[in-house]
Amino acid sequence: MTTYEAVLDQINIVPVGTIGEDRAITWLTDAKVVGIARNSRGHLELFLAGDELRPRTGTLKTAMRYHSWHRDSLPPLNANRICLPALGHFDQVGAFIAAELLRERADINLKRAFAATEPLIELAINRLEISENAILGLIGELLLLDALCRRAADPDVGPIVRAWDGWRRSARDFTWKGTGVEVKTTTRSTSSHTIHGVHQIEPTPVSDDDAGEARLLLVSIGLCQADLDAPALSIPSLVESILKRLKAAGANSLVEMFLKHVSVYGAESGIGYEHATMVNEAPFTTSYSVTFIRGYNMTDPAIQVLRRDDLTIYQHVDAQSVNFRVELPATMSLDNPIVGARRVVETILSLNN
Repeated sequence: MTTYEAVLDQINIVPVGTIGEDRAITWLTDAKVVGIARNSRGHLELFLAGDELRPRTGTLKTAMRYHSWHRDSLPPLNANRICLPALGHFDQVGAFIAAELLRERADINLKRAFAATEPLIELAINRLEISENAILGLIGELLLLDALCRRAADPDVGPIVRAWDGWRRSARDFTWKGTGVEVKTTTRSTSSHTIHGVHQIEPTPVSDDDAGEARLLLVSIGLCQADLDAPALSIPSLVESILKRLKAAGANSLVEMFLKHVSVYGAESGIGYEHATMVNEAPFTTSYSVTFIRGYNMTDPAIQVLRRDDLTIYQHVDAQSVNFRVELPATMSLDNPIVGARRVVETILSLNN
């Protein structure tokens, strides 16, 4: 039987695909039923050769594809493909899934082995998606915080870092002098984001114990895995940049607090980045390039999304519990969205007024 350790050793040396749909599949046994490969973006893929499998769960229906693959000098390969995220420590999850399939004798009866393993695969992929989203979210928020710190005058650097609330469960990621900022990060090519409650897309109203927000910007950040020699950023590099700015601005007393907040971000999702000990660890060392930064003024009536008033007629619905996806266009009007990190930061800090 192929062990988890043996599978992980194989995964660690699997080459990245060259271009497009080209793959170099490594089969884990002589039966050539369970195989592993990487696509051109570095994503680990599991190949299950044979007839098309019919997943019972929505998670796997989304993650799996059935293809007929052309092979030089060989008959086409019919295989089910499961694509996993590209972040480093997820290789262990891929090894676990493959080892479980083999333990259930996928070489002999793939359909039965997949049915027995599907609940474990679903849990693993769900956890991967949560962890990946948390890592991308942290990179996006640190990217904006770093840009704010670099643009701000020295006396404002400390207060700006204090104003970052995205590290914990809070109503807003960042608030600065009446401007609320909600940061959304994606690896998609468009500003497509999941909204968790209408409070994420509407300014906080004035109340007896809250001054409210005069405006709300949804800052949409697009990332892609960086190519070699391309400008890139990572969680360690962004943390280090913010630390350097804090010290240069004379706000050394906030260094420990900031590092603590970073370590708390995503801890419930299983990540938790400790800068002192994890600076060289995957997946935090994964480098990204920025594809776009857009700041959407969410008070613009041209942005047609679900609002709090739309839900008031439903007395038995908690408006903050409603999740939905927004698809925001790259251009809405002359001033919305604000495009580029510099312009977004200057708008938040009111430097262009």
